[in-house]
Amino acid sequence: MHILWINNKASRGGGAEQYVYNTVKHLNNKGIKSSLLYDPNIEVESEFLNIFHSAFPLVCVKEQIENINPDILYIHQLHDFDTYKEIMKCKVIKIRFYHDHKLFCLREHKYKTLSKKTCTCKTGFDCYTCLGFINKTQNGFKIASLGKLKKLQNINKLLDGFVVGSNYMKEHLKLHHFDESKIIINPLYANDNIKYKKNVNRSNNKTLLYVGQLLTGKGIDILLDAMTAIDKSYSLKIVGKGVQEEFLKQYSEKLNLQNRVEFVGYVKHEELSFYYQNAYCLIVPSRIPETFNLTGVEALKAGLPVIAANEGAIKEWLSDGKNGFLFESNNSTDLAFKINKLISNETLHQVFCHNAFKSTLHDFKSQTHIDNLIAMFGQKTKGV
Repeated sequence: MHILWINNKASRGGGAEQYVYNTVKHLNNKGIKSSLLYDPNIEVESEFLNIFHSAFPLVCVKEQIENINPDILYIHQLHDFDTYKEIMKCKVIKIRFYHDHKLFCLREHKYKTLSKKTCTCKTGFDCYTCLGFINKTQNGFKIASLGKLKKLQNINKLLDGFVVGSNYMKEHLKLHHFDESKIIINPLYANDNIKYKKNVNRSNNKTLLYVGQLLTGKGIDILLDAMTAIDKSYSLKIVGKGVQEEFLKQYSEKLNLQNRVEFVGYVKHEELSFYYQNAYCLIVPSRIPETFNLTGVEALKAGLPVIAANEGAIKEWLSDGKNGFLFESNNSTDLAFKINKLISNETLHQVFCHNAFKSTLHDFKSQTHIDNLIAMFGQKTKGV
């Protein structure tokens, strides 16, 4: 089998790209050939390109697809309508994995512009009332068009299959009238490098952990607010990078948290296990409805409890009161309450640690995901 992947970035700069990188390596081990088409003007990393049998900049996509002649076209982050038009002219089976809300939100991140409240609505004229069509850029602002977004949605609906990581995302595609019979749920998997260490007493550790991009939608400001209302002996490590980094550092100082909050910066995915194993719990404070949130599952695999906003697909892997706590999105008071509830009960924390690892013993494994993917590709190529 030969799979042609299309993704704008050719680097491990985001969750989608990390998924592509890890999955291609697994498929290589199965003897399955992978090629890549990418945008050379965005991000390119030689280590990323080297895992593919062949990799080419996106130039004349129709001719490139015909020359490569793959069995499956597997699309990830691609948002150009004209490129899709060219793709539709090819006879190859076309499948796309939907990693985020970019196709379903004018502002791409599913939270209200002014109130910053979480949004799960269908794309429509209400998007204008929340000012979602006004987006910041490095050079100022740009206006997003509902008509252009609808066109992109409609051409996506013509693809042969839609892959999502959660039931939440399946329902979101259905809300936008994607053909339910084409939707396949294949939950993401925890990195094989994430290990569980037995006999680790996390209760003596007083480090809270955040892992992810530093974006407004990730709600890190909510976490910083909550830090002011918990035991001052507890500190916070923020692992990741993003456009909000300088603002968050300044906000941390404004809250007088500079001695309790460390901005670690970018950490390679394969090195995250160290941070999971040396923390008290992971916090997922997102104001966006997460389409899966792999970070949470990886923390659980390492035996780390999770406290997360009750939005999107979080409940599909976090059992409230068993391996962590859910809190009300955008509510720093509720987040602080849940953190305090955990740190005041050492026995409960130990139970959460045990249940965290236990809850990933049978689910969210790379082998399961890869087997499902290969089976799906096989069915599609046979016309099943």
